[in-house]
Amino acid sequence: MGMTITPLPQALGARVEGLDLATGVDDDTAQRLRNAWRENLVLFFPGLGLTEEQHIALGSVFGALAATTRTADDHRSHEVLGPDGEILVLDGSRPADRANAWHTDVTFTPSPPIGSLLSMRVCPDKGGDTLWSNQYAAYEALAPAVRAFIDGLEAVHGRPGLTDSTTHPVVTTHPDTGRRTLFVNRGWTTRIAGLSQIESNGILGMLFDHSERPEFMTRWTWRAGDAALWDNRCTMHYAVNDYGDAARVLHRVTIYGS
Repeated sequence: MGMTITPLPQALGARVEGLDLATGVDDDTAQRLRNAWRENLVLFFPGLGLTEEQHIALGSVFGALAATTRTADDHRSHEVLGPDGEILVLDGSRPADRANAWHTDVTFTPSPPIGSLLSMRVCPDKGGDTLWSNQYAAYEALAPAVRAFIDGLEAVHGRPGLTDSTTHPVVTTHPDTGRRTLFVNRGWTTRIAGLSQIESNGILGMLFDHSERPEFMTRWTWRAGDAALWDNRCTMHYAVNDYGDAARVLHRVTIYGS
């Protein structure tokens, strides 16, 4: 039947089924996947069952890969797999790997990744869902006066002593779609540049609360073998920490602009 791409009824996301990786990804399939990624922000691949080689190959369709621990872009020390350390192992038995706060990956660096491809290896029987939030929609839902105010602001990202620090615009333009998107997140954004801490806290608190509203979200209930690809430039995500001591292990490749 071939590959099908079905948008989800929520604010973002699409299911990709029937993708055959046995002989690699041809040019037509790669272009369909890239187009669907731009349109839907997150692609879900139920039961894809990626091998390490397939994981690297599929991630490479969307950009250059790097293991964040090998480029000093990630504050955590992890096991890495693959010939060049492209695959990062995320193990829920490590408290630091339970990413139960809304965040966008590695925004504390000058050039954050454009996306990630996550593969569920060991899945809890219950719990451990991941949520994503559409930051195009969050920006567009702000009142025009608020959009006009924040369009010229910059924010500092990073946790001193834990990560490096850098500054990004509060609102960015996606290089592929030309759409405006919020680019602040509760996990890494610490203040608005040039404002007092009280002013900064008020503005960021409002933007965090707004961007995390449920109408901008989709939620994925994992099964072993599932994979998910998201655009880091216009989404945030949150891993629900409700699975207790159950095992939850994922592999991730991190995608940078080529």
